[in-house]
Amino acid sequence: MNRTIRLFIAAATLLSATSPVFAQQSGTIEYEVTAKTDPERMRGFQRGGDDAPEIPDVITFKQVFTFNNNIGKLTTERPEGGGFGGRRQRPGGDTSTRNQRGQRPGGMGMGRGGFNAQYVDLANKKYEQVFSTFGDDKKTYYTEEDYIFTANNKTSGKTKKIAGYTCKKATIQLKDDTYTVWYTTELPFSFSPVNGLLPDSNAVVLSAEGTRRAFTAKSVNLKAITDTDLALPAGAEKVSQEQMREIRKQEMEKLRKRQQQ
Repeated sequence: MNRTIRLFIAAATLLSATSPVFAQQSGTIEYEVTAKTDPERMRGFQRGGDDAPEIPDVITFKQVFTFNNNIGKLTTERPEGGGFGGRRQRPGGDTSTRNQRGQRPGGMGMGRGGFNAQYVDLANKKYEQVFSTFGDDKKTYYTEEDYIFTANNKTSGKTKKIAGYTCKKATIQLKDDTYTVWYTTELPFSFSPVNGLLPDSNAVVLSAEGTRRAFTAKSVNLKAITDTDLALPAGAEKVSQEQMREIRKQEMEKLRKRQQQ
């Protein structure tokens, strides 16, 4: 092997270890999520009367974003103490509950027979929501939502390290709340646990704090991923967002009638 080839290999090895472009594109981001609750409102959903557990003012739970080969999936673990439902933020402000086994945790979930999941198309920058209907004739649907990049965010020159990555600060108004967002451009894709909090087309949000909820990355692990359940379920039918809302509404009505019976 001549000297030129050896230098080329050495340079390529150095780039793969230091440049985000060559960084390993599979791994996990683990977020700690805190969310304020409305105990008075939630008490109306509880069963058990005086024996029902006390509803906390704030719940804390974990979300894990697993990514591999330009696809990813965000899963939510049930909060400690359970019973209140670890609620996952979805694009547009919707919420759903689902643990890492694809099952819905207890609490304010949709009950047995259905599930929600949040998949991400990293290559085309789209969130993909999946919903399965109830009963023996179960069908699975999915709808897409493009990433929303916030061009009118207020950025600053401040930086800090989160989970080993240098992050920039931005302030973003999302609906009726203002978020302080810390994001890195040192990863080879773009992602936020909440759509609408993306200040840059190459940003990965590692921290976002509003008045009612906060997301903080506790770890970023670049590693080989053996999880093959990151792609959309086979046979899922694509529908519009309006159609998805109607399907979910109809299924919830069926569930309420079944529970009354």
